[in-house]
Amino acid sequence: MNDDAGATNSPGRPARRGPYAKGVERRRQIIDQVLAVYDELGFESTSLRAIADSIGVTHPVLVHHFGTREQLFLEVLREHDLRFDADIEEGSLAELVRRSAQHSARVPGLTALLGSMTAHALETGNQRSHAYFVQRYARLRRQVGAFLQAARAAGTVRDDVPLDTAACLLLAAADGLSTQWLLDRDVDMEAALLLLDRLLAPPAPV
Repeated sequence: MNDDAGATNSPGRPARRGPYAKGVERRRQIIDQVLAVYDELGFESTSLRAIADSIGVTHPVLVHHFGTREQLFLEVLREHDLRFDADIEEGSLAELVRRSAQHSARVPGLTALLGSMTAHALETGNQRSHAYFVQRYARLRRQVGAFLQAARAAGTVRDDVPLDTAACLLLAAADGLSTQWLLDRDVDMEAALLLLDRLLAPPAPV
């Protein structure tokens, strides 16, 4: 096999990074830099061309990797969801709540983009974003529901609460609190979410 194929490497020879690996890495670098541009310019002004100019790539490069601005923004959200999921695979419901609030505060551009793209998904004709958020919320409800189920099994969530409804309520609270926090940084997202966690706890024995 030709060395340039990149599928097999001789013993002792460093692995070659083919064009695919370089393309994946470049794509990831672009995703990592988009939020900084978004923080500065906001939703309306963050065009593909403005992103390209700000991060030092050409407009055709962005089009090649992502196609449209909508697709680029959805990829940013998808990538950050994957990273967050990898961070909270295990732990208590309180830990999930705490990590979620801390993540929103640590990456405000991501929180703002999430809000803007959710609103975008509600507009007529934006089927790609609409489908993405329908699937995203379904996945999040399953994930939060699994945490609630584990918490109930551990005796920290009351038995008389439907878990699917509680999962919806937690997600709604997280979304609403992050919006309030973007408008007013004095809002304590973590404290409010942890209060909701305590409200789901079984009543104290009489």
